[in-house]
Amino acid sequence: MVAMSLDAFTKDTSFPLFIQYGFHDTDLYRHTHEDFSELVIVLNGSAQHYVDKDSYQIKKGDIFVISNNTSHGYENTSDFRICNIMYRPQLLSSETDIRKLPGYHALFVIEPYLSMEHCFRSRLTLQITDFDEVNNIIYTMIQEYNQKADGWKTMMTSYFMRLVVFLSRAYSFPSLTVKYDIVNIAKSVSYMESHFLDPLSIGELAKQSHLSPRHFTRIFRDSYETTPGQYIFTLRMQHACSLLKNSKLTISEIAFQSGFNDSNYFTRRFHSFHGVTPKQYRELRQNN
Repeated sequence: MVAMSLDAFTKDTSFPLFIQYGFHDTDLYRHTHEDFSELVIVLNGSAQHYVDKDSYQIKKGDIFVISNNTSHGYENTSDFRICNIMYRPQLLSSETDIRKLPGYHALFVIEPYLSMEHCFRSRLTLQITDFDEVNNIIYTMIQEYNQKADGWKTMMTSYFMRLVVFLSRAYSFPSLTVKYDIVNIAKSVSYMESHFLDPLSIGELAKQSHLSPRHFTRIFRDSYETTPGQYIFTLRMQHACSLLKNSKLTISEIAFQSGFNDSNYFTRRFHSFHGVTPKQYRELRQNN
């Protein structure tokens, strides 16, 4: 099994994004991605898509994400044309409001995991008007990437994030029905992103996903590589950091506004998480 790395496609190792059109008149051998994920937009034709031990038909308008360490390839191609957008996962890990979109979690986090574990078949197929919009975005991205005018990296990142938001919104379209109810799982995660300051139980989150608490926790842990409780705790820590940097609130006030009723407990957990106390964190940011 061939393991591909992003550096094999681009010599600019400082930029975690690569885009190209792909024309496949013959089969593409099965391979894995060593250090990047791949967003694939099927622009024309059809093929049999092999993902680990499963296979399914894909056609024009289908959208899917292949994460690293997942084997895939194409066979029985017919006038098959795609757009490959290869990116390092950290490109989507920054603090941004896209994480409040259920479709983001569905398409970019949960679905790639389920495609490995549950013989899952993507259900995001763009409507004609949406397909035209996506086509225009990726065409502009490829022009930017090839011309490399001043500021092209910022433009590429901006267009990529625009595409991610557009596809995330399309995935959330209410008429979609998906096996394993991915959208409902994603809705639970986006609910956590918006209500992490509230007391949330695993039972409540699992109920929204129509799963048992045990099943929800397992899928969440394997998709996000952490537990739901730790995920909520991390969101609270990020919120506390933002308040420490951007407000003049006292440590006790920040503790309360970050979901902690005891400022001493908050300080201990903050120090354990960041390696410094909240006061030290604020002083370091002010000095910088």
